[in-house]
Amino acid sequence: MKKLSLLVVGFAIAMLSVAQEEHNLVPNPSFEDLGKKGKVTEKGQVYLAKPWSSVTMNPVDLYSESNKNDDFAIPVNKRGEEKARTGTNYAGLNFYGHKGKEPRTYLGIELLKAMEEGTQYCVKFHISMSDMSKYAVNNLGVYIDFETLAEPSDGNIYKDPQIISVTKMIYKKQYSWTPVCATYTAKGGESFIAIGNFAQDADTKYDQVRLSREFTGRQTYDGYYYIDDVSVIPTEKIGDKDCACERIAGGQMKTEYKTFETTLVEQKTSQKVTYVNSDGSKAGDKPKVEEQKEEAKTVEEGGIVYKKANITEPEKVEPPKEKVYSPNDVVIYYEDKEFKVSDSDQAAIAKLAGYLKTNKVVVVQLQGHASSSESSVSSIGKRRVALLRLELTKLGVPTTQLKTVSFGTTKPSDTIDISKNQRVTVKTL
Repeated sequence: MKKLSLLVVGFAIAMLSVAQEEHNLVPNPSFEDLGKKGKVTEKGQVYLAKPWSSVTMNPVDLYSESNKNDDFAIPVNKRGEEKARTGTNYAGLNFYGHKGKEPRTYLGIELLKAMEEGTQYCVKFHISMSDMSKYAVNNLGVYIDFETLAEPSDGNIYKDPQIISVTKMIYKKQYSWTPVCATYTAKGGESFIAIGNFAQDADTKYDQVRLSREFTGRQTYDGYYYIDDVSVIPTEKIGDKDCACERIAGGQMKTEYKTFETTLVEQKTSQKVTYVNSDGSKAGDKPKVEEQKEEAKTVEEGGIVYKKANITEPEKVEPPKEKVYSPNDVVIYYEDKEFKVSDSDQAAIAKLAGYLKTNKVVVVQLQGHASSSESSVSSIGKRRVALLRLELTKLGVPTTQLKTVSFGTTKPSDTIDISKNQRVTVKTL
């Protein structure tokens, strides 16, 4: 009877894991899929675990058992020691910098599909405080939005996160994984989540944590946590108990359930850009040649008059030579007082990203410009290059290949049509 009970429990847990894996709206939930050649070599490379991205200009770290840098290894790394909760990878996020000494970071992702109106979801992620951090903090939360949250700055983001500890608890646990979760009833159409601390420093509570004797060195003046196993699952698929992550009013005990095993998400293949000539043919196709016939001519031979149609041989037309691609030819134009890249320029950005990933020794400078009509918008040139840099890193371009500068209104390209000055240019260094 005892063996039978154990089998029933084991089967129930297995079925729960399958259900959670199947219905989780978060792609690559435990950062396992790094692509065919994904190797962590430096800080701030969470973009390798597509489609995860850093929400601000302060990049989020990625840790992996398979990498080229011991600082970002698993289980031992420069921040301490922790095994992955599932799989072999996890991310690292800073929720607090004491007196601004360390910048906060924010982790974002677009869901596999939008949330459905009226449906209740369990939103959960797991954290483990790094051993070298001096401050354990509260306000670890999730902000849910209808569109991608991207802030082209290195500052803090202030929002009202829908997922946060109801008791405002301070997370002190090290050497183990603690779930942070809550339920959320969707308005309908929400498709993006961001993890971070969205509160003011004055509203963030902290406790100082002593460095364990197992580690040497100087503690960092931050609240840095490892992140693993992120999930957004309809509660009807897993039950309400799976979203009870802490002791709340009424005596409900803090519990943790294993969410899922890692599923590698297939990446969408990029759309292939086809260049078309003015005659409708594709670049590289053999040119179409039409026969040109002259009008019939009369010819007299031996007293007899003939009509003879002469056909002129067409001249051979060489196919147009495709111009060699150069980043220096890339110009991204913007609407007045806008700094977000338009949809029409996404193909050009994707092509630039592909070139830089293929030519890893090439370093480019993104140059921001503005027209005189945009002088009322503070640092618009800087914001344009910052957001474009963020777009390129999301596409897998290392930050070491991207430099930025803003010229403001000092280098106009057109004195008549000032809209042409609202741009970002690219220069190889």
